Amino acid sequence: MAQYTTGELAKLCNVSVRTVQYYDQADLLKPASLTENGRRLYGDAQVQTLKVILGYKQLGFSLKAIQKVMASQASTDTLALLVEQQLNQLIRKETDLANQKAALQFVLQSIQNTSAVPFEMTISDIEDAMAKTTQLKRLHRRMLMWGLLIDGVEIGLLILGFLSGIWWPMWIGIPVIIAMAIYVTTFYYQETVYLCPNCKTVFKPRLSKMFFARHTPKTRQLVCPSCGQKNYCVEQSAFGRG
Repeated sequence: MAQYTTGELAKLCNVSVRTVQYYDQADLLKPASLTENGRRLYGDAQVQTLKVILGYKQLGFSLKAIQKVMASQASTDTLALLVEQQLNQLIRKETDLANQKAALQFVLQSIQNTSAVPFEMTISDIEDAMAKTTQLKRLHRRMLMWGLLIDGVEIGLLILGFLSGIWWPMWIGIPVIIAMAIYVTTFYYQETVYLCPNCKTVFKPRLSKMFFARHTPKTRQLVCPSCGQKNYCVEQSAFGRG
């Protein structure tokens, strides 16, 4: 029967001597025997035990969980329960990592849009801003649907007029289309505010200023009422603002 010293066991399993000693102190890995001068000796059974411990560690088990498995007589049932707990913990970590990733992407986007590092932002600020960003995306999708509907009605009436020569539905439909456009524009105006990249003031311009301003998909060229500078201000959702 092979015998190994602490150093030999550590080398065999590719761990440090301190790791072997640590598991010994935790009552997970006891030596097979002791020499007369107190030197620890380990056998093949202890080699397998150490490999099992290292396997559990690689799966992410805590030392306390490993102790439960090793000490349990019904180790299969205990292991199944602990594996399930470990899986649930990993799922929660994945969710947390996904949330962190989304927060980092938002902060990066904020920096790129405003050319400034938001040092003053707290976690609650980031979460609030992310919620507003999600709300703004929903608003854009809603506006797209309204735009497609208005275009569809207008094109349909034109086709009807050209093909059949009947134009009275067009003259009735024009006021309806105008009313729909006014409603959509007013609704969009009420649901958005703008962030000045210079002084970080959030403001709502007059409807006429917003409607006729030059714009990109995420910004509009507006004059900030606080600092007076004209910049491409970042569009935000008015969600949650008093």
